[in-house]
Amino acid sequence: MKLVFPLLLSIFTFQCSVLGVIQDKIPTPNFDFDSLSIKSITFTDITLNVVTSVENPYPVTLPSSLLDMDIKIEGLKLIQIKTDLGAIEGKKTKKLPLEVKLKYTDLLNLYKKFPDKPLLEVSAEGNMKIPIPKQWQLLGKDSLSFPFMKKREIPAVLPNVEIQNFKILMPTEADILSASNTGALADTATGFLKGLLGGTKQTATSAAKAGLSGLNLDLNTEFDFVFANQAASNLNLTNLNYDLNLGGEKFLNGTPKEIINSGKTSTVKVATKFPITSISSSLYKTIQSKSAQFDLKGNSGLKVPTIAETIPFQYEKQGNFKW
Repeated sequence: MKLVFPLLLSIFTFQCSVLGVIQDKIPTPNFDFDSLSIKSITFTDITLNVVTSVENPYPVTLPSSLLDMDIKIEGLKLIQIKTDLGAIEGKKTKKLPLEVKLKYTDLLNLYKKFPDKPLLEVSAEGNMKIPIPKQWQLLGKDSLSFPFMKKREIPAVLPNVEIQNFKILMPTEADILSASNTGALADTATGFLKGLLGGTKQTATSAAKAGLSGLNLDLNTEFDFVFANQAASNLNLTNLNYDLNLGGEKFLNGTPKEIINSGKTSTVKVATKFPITSISSSLYKTIQSKSAQFDLKGNSGLKVPTIAETIPFQYEKQGNFKW
């Protein structure tokens, strides 16, 4: 009986050694958390881009990649995500991207909790579960779980925009005469513009119907887009472009002449022009009334101190304004 225990111990040790050698030779999937980045900021949300990747060492497809992840901001759980990111082909490494939207309606309480923090720490924490094909399972283990945690900073933003200091400048008589082929055309243009900009009562009509189709005259326009952040981060906009509709019609698009970044406010100064011949009857009426429904959209970059990359900022707003 004294020999039984040492013998059993030797057998068990031998089996463990054999299993260890076998396990070392059996390939296992590899998991990487590639990146946690800010894809875009809009007037409604911040979109994060989570990119993971899995290497499948087997000659058969892994049917699923199960992600269980919590998104936390300043240590407080905001979102829980459980999803299948899809199959991974045999002998391939597949990137598994996932977009996560952080809505401002969910972030408001956090902004109130940390009113003076321009940057908030966001973390992605969880596990990636990868199934193992039956022929490569060892000791009945049918899957592998890879824990992960990735952190980065996001700006505390709650942006909005207003149109201010809007004006269309009345051309001088010299400009009108220079753009006209005849005195009669200049007189027609002057009457049209006085009705449009000078307060003279005139029935709304298009430039073409007013007989201005041959007039080579542009109207200078100036206005400001004032972007303001209602949370703690500064706004530093760069490379902005815009597309502005008035009264449901295309009006102006392009890039501004200047962007003035001042703390939590960015003033985008626009000085542009458009041909008088592009004025339709409805646009004439809109400009004449000095009040319009607008549809503004565009994009720019957003620079934030301590964050190396320029964050894409996409904006869109509808409303009414007067001038």
